[in-house]
Amino acid sequence: MPDLSALQMIIGFLLLLTPVVFFHELGHYWAARRAGVFVEVFSIGFGPEIFGWTSKSTGTRWRFAAIPLGGYVRMRGDENAASAPGEGADRMKGSFAGASLANRILIVAAGPVANFILGILLFAGVYMTFGKIEIPAEIGEVMPETPAAVAGLKAGDIVTEIEGVSIRNFGDMRGLVAESPGRPLDFVVDRDGQILNLVVTPASRYIEELQLNIGFLGVRSTTNVSHKRLLPGSALVAGTSDAFYNAIMILRGLARLGKGQMQAAEVQGPIGIAKISGSAMAQGVVPFILLTALISINLGLINLLPIPALDGGHLAFFFYEAIAGRPLPLAAQAMLMRIGMSLLLTLMVVVMFFDVNRLIG
Repeated sequence: MPDLSALQMIIGFLLLLTPVVFFHELGHYWAARRAGVFVEVFSIGFGPEIFGWTSKSTGTRWRFAAIPLGGYVRMRGDENAASAPGEGADRMKGSFAGASLANRILIVAAGPVANFILGILLFAGVYMTFGKIEIPAEIGEVMPETPAAVAGLKAGDIVTEIEGVSIRNFGDMRGLVAESPGRPLDFVVDRDGQILNLVVTPASRYIEELQLNIGFLGVRSTTNVSHKRLLPGSALVAGTSDAFYNAIMILRGLARLGKGQMQAAEVQGPIGIAKISGSAMAQGVVPFILLTALISINLGLINLLPIPALDGGHLAFFFYEAIAGRPLPLAAQAMLMRIGMSLLLTLMVVVMFFDVNRLIG
């Protein structure tokens, strides 16, 4: 990663996060307006307002705030930015709490859905304008005395599956190997039409600039590389495929985190994201757009986790209401929201600690 100035990191961070947060909140806003719910505030960032304006047509206050670590829409009847309902909110005309259960589910789910749509559109836009590079998952060369050679992989083998995950190209294989240093992986290989099952254990290599151990296989890709611009329909299909594949990889990452298999350097907070976004911006427009697409998908998926104060927490409340036939008591919702906010703030402190430690270490 090249040396970056603080200004480059800040600009990269803001240029990456602002559209991702805007689209997320725009999803909530659009669905709320469709459901007849009045949106009082549409905020990019938290804390004191830097600048803003009030729409004459809708009455919504559009604002940019001082802490650019997210955003929110506050609807009528909401007690705070986390959309905790106030007392009597369900009896207010145009309130979120007073909307039907189906509309409340739609409003909350629309934010993460908007993030997935943004990710797909960004992928598709790159593939239509700059083109899509495809490197097949075919092994071009196996280096001697490496994990690949020991496991019996050969040049010409086409890797179709690793640990139950379908492999579409060489990048998919490289990503799964990189995240698995020292862990045996089940490979499914097509060798001249014959399907073979091999167990491959990537070696562990430490990358100083990333402060990270990555898996090393010892293979090179084939030279049969294609690069072409896609038509809109094909670009949307490819963008959708990449978006959902990356969502699967994010879920795998969460599972690895739960099992204690994730390394500290893989957990990035605001400072880490700023460094990555600044580096991507320095590399050019395409890497930056692709990173924005990945962050958008990541944000949409993380927001669906059933943690109070996230969209997934609200959806969990609504599913309880659908099953029980009545909403969760306001006192219980408020308590769970406070617990959820405490968990998120604690997590933020932890990742900031790792960020600062990497920065000064």
